[in-house]
Amino acid sequence: MLSSLHGIGIIRLDIENPSESEIVIPAHERLNLDWSSINRIYEINSDFKKYINEFKDFCQTGKTKESDWD
Repeated sequence: MLSSLHGIGIIRLDIENPSESEIVIPAHERLNLDWSSINRIYEINSDFKKYINEFKDFCQTGKTKESDWD
């Protein structure tokens, strides 16, 4: 399960009443990144690759592009 392996949490969203949404499984912060998984996903997933490249640009410049938020 992704939550135990990667620390990914699960949120149950209540569209009718957002204040009733709840965290089903909390996410866990990891102090060390799994670079082999990051590199693998980067090579096979174009959306992730775009995200990482935009994040790198943000870290280098501190600026966001409007196209990053569409």
